[in-house]
Amino acid sequence: MNSREQILNLIQAMIADGILKPQDLSRFLPSVTDPFNAEYVREALEKWYINIGIEGIIGRKFSLSRCPFNKNEIEEASKKNEIILCVPKGVTSKQLGNLFRFRSWAFEDMLVTSYIDKEDFWFKAPKTFEPPAKYSNKTAKQIRRIFEDEGKLGLSLQRYLVFIARMRHLTGRLPDMRWWTWLLNSKYDRSAYLLAGFDPNGKFSVHAWMSDFRAKFLSARYAKISEGI
Repeated sequence: MNSREQILNLIQAMIADGILKPQDLSRFLPSVTDPFNAEYVREALEKWYINIGIEGIIGRKFSLSRCPFNKNEIEEASKKNEIILCVPKGVTSKQLGNLFRFRSWAFEDMLVTSYIDKEDFWFKAPKTFEPPAKYSNKTAKQIRRIFEDEGKLGLSLQRYLVFIARMRHLTGRLPDMRWWTWLLNSKYDRSAYLLAGFDPNGKFSVHAWMSDFRAKFLSARYAKISEGI
């Protein structure tokens, strides 16, 4: 019997003994059942954050703002294999690292510049285990120009942490194994950019390189916001 079956059997026994009631489990499920509904997306992410302990990390009650993506945009994201995410307002990379159990020197280094959102930042990104091949082996300068032409944004350290944690939660796997991803919204000492990924042992790693650096297994992930914003 695997751990999932053991947990389900335990829950069933607790319900039978009256320790739990079926409605107690509703806190883990969205009240809206249409996965293409903006409120469903918002509730799912909000409950995920709360269930993994964000209120203990930030020291206050937590809620997410309205998801700005409409039904058509959510359906389109699903067809394009994109994931909709939200970086909560005012949350630092160190707080997210503690929440998601990732460690890095970049959470503490004063030379790292990573913008802290004043409002919840809703975005969509490729739901893939490897970054898009079209951006591989390109410098940060080249990718910035491509993103500008395509109407896309780069990831910050906070955005990337939310992405990898949510992918791990949804799939049980870590993305970007043996890949590096440019974090074009996070800089180091004014002129260098951060890049991040996972080594062969699954350890989260962050490095800083100049913008003209390129490598075969270095690519980038984009963020796109709702067209209604």
